[in-house]
Amino acid sequence: MSKIMSNDFDISDDPVLLTPSQLVSSSKLVRSFSSYLNKAKKRPLFITREQEIEAVLISIDEYRRLLEEKLRIEELYDAAAALRRLVEAAEKEQELLSLDDVLKELDLTREELVAQSEGGGMDG
Repeated sequence: MSKIMSNDFDISDDPVLLTPSQLVSSSKLVRSFSSYLNKAKKRPLFITREQEIEAVLISIDEYRRLLEEKLRIEELYDAAAALRRLVEAAEKEQELLSLDDVLKELDLTREELVAQSEGGGMDG
């Protein structure tokens, strides 16, 4: 857990960037939940207990965005692993693979590859 303030730790050292207005104690959150829920729609709130950040309250839109980003990263990881397997197989066989073979292994079309290279992401 991240310490908010102590003799050897300053919140400015924490890689999570936040402002003091984003910090809310768990007891304040319970007393004014509706108000803090509305604030969380605009930016994350960091919930504290005994001067430690214990949780983060975020909007549903931000949660969905994070899930989509996680899925995109997992898809990229899977594509990289498939490409690594193709390279290893090609090295063993001492032959080159065609682009069509690579795309087939990655379950992509040429159009999807072009869209991804233009920043379209992976749809799976």
